[in-house]
Amino acid sequence: MALGTALLASAGLLLHSFVNIMGADRGYGVERVLAVDLIPSSQRYSTGQLRAGFYRELTGDIRALPGVLAAGAISELPAASGTSGASQTIFYATDTDFQSVVLQRPVALIRSVTPGYFAASRYGLRAGRFLTEQEPIPAAVISESLARRLWPTEALRGVVGRTFREGDVTGAQVTVVGVVEDVRPAAVDRDLPPQIYRPHPQRASGRMTVVVRTSQEPGALAATVRAAIRKMDPDVPIPAIRTMREIVSASVAQRRFQLVLTFLFALVALLLGAVGVYGVVSYSVACRTRDIGLRIALGATRGDVMRWVLSHGMRPALIGLAIGLGGAVTIAQALRSLLFGITPADPLSLGAVGLVLLLTSSLACYLPAHRAARLDPMVALRHG
Repeated sequence: MALGTALLASAGLLLHSFVNIMGADRGYGVERVLAVDLIPSSQRYSTGQLRAGFYRELTGDIRALPGVLAAGAISELPAASGTSGASQTIFYATDTDFQSVVLQRPVALIRSVTPGYFAASRYGLRAGRFLTEQEPIPAAVISESLARRLWPTEALRGVVGRTFREGDVTGAQVTVVGVVEDVRPAAVDRDLPPQIYRPHPQRASGRMTVVVRTSQEPGALAATVRAAIRKMDPDVPIPAIRTMREIVSASVAQRRFQLVLTFLFALVALLLGAVGVYGVVSYSVACRTRDIGLRIALGATRGDVMRWVLSHGMRPALIGLAIGLGGAVTIAQALRSLLFGITPADPLSLGAVGLVLLLTSSLACYLPAHRAARLDPMVALRHG
């Protein structure tokens, strides 16, 4: 019982954590969103101007398709890339000595985006505005966490118009035109990474992910979107077309495997515990058949007999339950890195596990207790 309790409680904590992860606000839309990975030819689109033109025309064609609400592209999709991709140290515009301040400045992920990406992914705008197709100066939209890191005393609306430099104190000044809410990486239990979104024409990468928000099931539009891409350039590689729900599901595949494996061990331990309790109580009833018959002959009711058997059977089960819950909290401390949104002593998870085990133990004790209460006292007295 102690082993089954510890394993089942650990599985309960992982399940609660998994539910929290799937229900967490990621900062971007998941439902009815299609993601298309593209790798245009580096020879055909050798310059930034050609790459920017390709994605500008392509996203415009996709937006014109029936059932499409918005479309845009990003160099590294947060749901798939997590915290990987291009990153640089961010300096204040007033910084002059690289060596003295480099370790004090934050490192942010740099994403290239087309203007329609924010609408397609349903980002929340905190201050300022989103990027436009033609920005006259180096511009950026930054995440809320980066804004608070760089200018902790400023209100978010006061951050708009501030400038910074990427990678070096001698780089070009970039002006903040907007602040968006943070988005969580693929592993949502990690810290929110500071992010900078630059206009694609100013930082024109080749490999991009086109994000399409639809008014219907996104999988139904996959063939239509593919045809639009082939119509524009039949030779462009398309490594993957997936719904955002599929991408999120793939990002938690390892956690799902850990959860299933733990539950299988917990289920086996629970069944062994229940069978063990049933066997011990049944053997105890068989050994005390004459005692039970004598109690019934002296006036004990069936209820008295059942309570007597249940009290003897449930006592070790309750002791095992208490030991197992204590062990589960200890195990959960080691699993802390796998828990999201709950503590190792989460009362909801442990309470639900305790209730399940109490019901299982009660059932395992009830069956032999019920059989004992129905004994014929004359037959029981002649037993053994």
